[in-house]
Amino acid sequence: MTQYAGGKSRVGKKIHNKIREYEYLKTGENNLPYLEPFLGMGGVMKHIASTDGRPIIIGCDYEKCIMSFWKGIQSGWEPVVINKEEYLCVKNACVENDPSYAFTAFGCSFRGLKWGGFCQSGMERAIKRISLQNYKEIVKNVLFLDERSYEKHSPSGMLIYLDPPYINSTFDSRKNNLKYFNCDVFWVKVREWSVHNIVIVSEREAPDDFECIYEFERQNGINQTTLTEKLFVYN
Repeated sequence: MTQYAGGKSRVGKKIHNKIREYEYLKTGENNLPYLEPFLGMGGVMKHIASTDGRPIIIGCDYEKCIMSFWKGIQSGWEPVVINKEEYLCVKNACVENDPSYAFTAFGCSFRGLKWGGFCQSGMERAIKRISLQNYKEIVKNVLFLDERSYEKHSPSGMLIYLDPPYINSTFDSRKNNLKYFNCDVFWVKVREWSVHNIVIVSEREAPDDFECIYEFERQNGINQTTLTEKLFVYN
């Protein structure tokens, strides 16, 4: 969709395929209701929404501006070209319920880091991507909730994909997120949800009672190094 630090736009299809494979292994079908509580720019969700035909797809994020962005896309909002001065105006106005706020904060910023400095090439790529793909049609049946923490959900009988702030992340955006993210509480919640749901977590490491079901190498869009992505389930 747009640049987004830590997002899955480049590997979303690969993760989507593995999620479907694991779901089929466990249920013999690919039609469970889907929940993604760390939605971001929807690098995985867009594939779920465009190909799976699931009865229910729910997207949510703790950032108000992210949810305003997706609801805007669903309603037909489209981004416009801006310059550096306009970028700063949007930042200073801080109107998070306007879809242009998240688009500007992430999509128009250097390497997708929130307000990481104006990046014209990133903005142009994001606008082109949105114009070439009919995202309004792709997400027309997605239920986008109001912003909330993952802990506020009470799922049952669902397929859940979680892409939390990574524990061993090396770039500032995720380090700042971890100041407000209790990793121990997160893994406890994953264990609880796994009793009545299929829960798959993107991370690079997990507690000993979790099993890695898939791993692959990818390029870090922030510093262009190679890293290993893993998908975990509660064992």
